[in-house]
Amino acid sequence: MSEDSVVQNKRLKAQENLELSIKRNWPAFGVIGAGVFLLMSNIFGFHLSEVLWPMFIIGPGVLMMMPAHQSTESYQSRASFLAVPGAIFATVGILLFAMNLANEHFEAWAYSWTLVVASVPAALMYIKRFEPEHRIHETGHKLIRTMFYMFLGFAVFFEIIIFENFNPLLPLALIGLGIYLLMKNRQEEEIVD
Repeated sequence: MSEDSVVQNKRLKAQENLELSIKRNWPAFGVIGAGVFLLMSNIFGFHLSEVLWPMFIIGPGVLMMMPAHQSTESYQSRASFLAVPGAIFATVGILLFAMNLANEHFEAWAYSWTLVVASVPAALMYIKRFEPEHRIHETGHKLIRTMFYMFLGFAVFFEIIIFENFNPLLPLALIGLGIYLLMKNRQEEEIVD
């Protein structure tokens, strides 16, 4: 047995041990998460039923994405296509959860629909993750980026002009996005040079 194969075997064994450890610890993570959530419920004084109802939408969405998640490079599940409606369900549920936490600010659907549209190419890219040369990856990234920018633009427009709801976090988010875009452009220029 060569030295490279011994090192490779050790890496595979370490990877398997890590995955097994993570699987064993999921119940503990779940209990800790539930405890943190209950603590937050007591501190901030909200009722669980008022906050957790979107989980009835998120849960089925996550379950529909499981066949695609369990697929491997050598075995692609026939039910992987369910990742697309699953991503839509999960995105809608997460948005409802966030809007519910934001004092039932459901008028945010006026601009949040763009994130639901972005979940479709994200799911398709996830299904085709073992085919990095597939054209969905390039077009998916472009569509997701476009939908995200539309979300930000509509959010600013609707929140400030239409809803007259000026939240100080919105300008901070815009400043942060602008800094990110500047840094990204500089990195791309350095790569080209």
